[in-house]
Amino acid sequence: MRKQYFRASLVTKKMKTHYSLLAAFFFLSFIIFSQPAFADNSDSSHLVVQTKQGKVRGTLDQNISVWRGIRYAKAPAGDLRFRAPQPVDSSTDVKETTAYGFDAPQIKNRLASDGPSAEDCLFLNIWSPAADGKKRPVMFWIHGGGFVIGSGSNPLYDGKNLANKGDVVVVTINYRLGPLGFLYFKDAEANKLGFENNLGIRDQIAALQWVKENIAAFGGDPEQVTIFGESAGGTSVETLLAAHAAKGLFKGAIAESGPPALVWNPEVANTFTQKFFSILGIHPDSLQALKKVPVDTMIEAAETLLRYMVANTNYKVFTPTIDGDVLTTDIFKCMKPDPESNVALMLGTNMNESTMFASRKLKMAPRNSKELEKYFDDVAKDSKGNVTSAYAGYPKKKAVLDILTDAVFRIPNIRLAECRSQFAPVYMYRFEWSSFLLNASGLKSFHGLEIPFVFGNSGGRIGKILKLIATKKLIARLSGEMQQSWINFARYGNPNGIGTETWKRYNTTERATMIFNKESKLAQDPDAKQRAAWDGVSYY
Repeated sequence: MRKQYFRASLVTKKMKTHYSLLAAFFFLSFIIFSQPAFADNSDSSHLVVQTKQGKVRGTLDQNISVWRGIRYAKAPAGDLRFRAPQPVDSSTDVKETTAYGFDAPQIKNRLASDGPSAEDCLFLNIWSPAADGKKRPVMFWIHGGGFVIGSGSNPLYDGKNLANKGDVVVVTINYRLGPLGFLYFKDAEANKLGFENNLGIRDQIAALQWVKENIAAFGGDPEQVTIFGESAGGTSVETLLAAHAAKGLFKGAIAESGPPALVWNPEVANTFTQKFFSILGIHPDSLQALKKVPVDTMIEAAETLLRYMVANTNYKVFTPTIDGDVLTTDIFKCMKPDPESNVALMLGTNMNESTMFASRKLKMAPRNSKELEKYFDDVAKDSKGNVTSAYAGYPKKKAVLDILTDAVFRIPNIRLAECRSQFAPVYMYRFEWSSFLLNASGLKSFHGLEIPFVFGNSGGRIGKILKLIATKKLIARLSGEMQQSWINFARYGNPNGIGTETWKRYNTTERATMIFNKESKLAQDPDAKQRAAWDGVSYY
């Protein structure tokens, strides 16, 4: 069978049609709740911590110390717009960090954050059992949202329960989104002005550098940082694995439902950047004018560009670009590792990632085999037949959605696991839990469903929803299992803990995969027939 270059994110021109699927699947973590939770002022106790930039004052949330809205870089506005994040100046003042900072400017969308936004958005939040000098593992969360929406202040990502359960320090961040974070500048005019690329990823690296310098003062170990994220946050994790500037800033990585192929090639990135300039009425030779465009106008132009992309192309969102600087190679490239690249990786997907996006209301993905046809237009007939015949019931809807889930999420993650396991520890999982109500609705184990279980946030508004679809006992058991696995990975570099090996490393012989369900268990090569059907369809 002839190798086909079939990439879910459309790195190659040949498979443009798959990009619309990939981009559409990055929003669910904001569907459940997007209203940010602000500081709990029920406790008047405060903590003052000395950082290299100055003192910050936090507060207590029950027994967990919390610092919200710590600035990790200067406001990327004015002359610093489209520039790499700059270090914060030192100060002798005590900064109040008891409320979240501004969210990144983002398109108006019912899934977007409802919190106040501004270009001055480079803030992070910390939950710690105590600022006591103890060296605890650090879990550094990167939010999802298709690189166009979201924030680290989403209540789904409140780190209190995770920090309390695992005696770990949890960090969440904001980073630049949309055009402010992911335009592509390549010409001499842009270089002369100092405009830079992949700014959202550079922000993530700057936040990691801040953590490296300061987290010890908050009770964390700067040499024991694990990055984790979901959806676009998972893709960010995978991108950071390939980013040279991020080497040495973390020792472990967890990618939840993050298609590792979500990157633009320079040609595609340049096309949309130039279109964005034309929407603003700015000539490529007069890019200095971009510094003075009001941020609201920038976001309106981004909305116009996205509408154009949806109507006329197979793209939906902004993404990182292989720019030759921050990202010099494809994430799938298995190069001979350097001494700092032996980073342990845990990654996985949900059983029914695509169901939410194929609903009649959202219309973000094909719902039947006829609509799926265009996604195979550039695949050889023998490959198409081999794939579709592996899914029982095709062309029925369930099989169509299973194909979409595998094409966009599961198979790319398996390929990344195959690549990384050659030189570093890799652990694979699949989240399969669902409920009667979720099954009846057709959602099943949809994209993002694992997040409240990982963070242990089963109280408040989130808990009310969970209790409609699961018993309190099941929520506690499944959440406890997942939290402990994530915590163990952050502490020991594997999800087992000390003295056990229930969850074996992934390799191409056994393909060990932990199944999280009503009764969690380790499986070998689950759905092997479907996986093997993609063997002639390469993501490299």
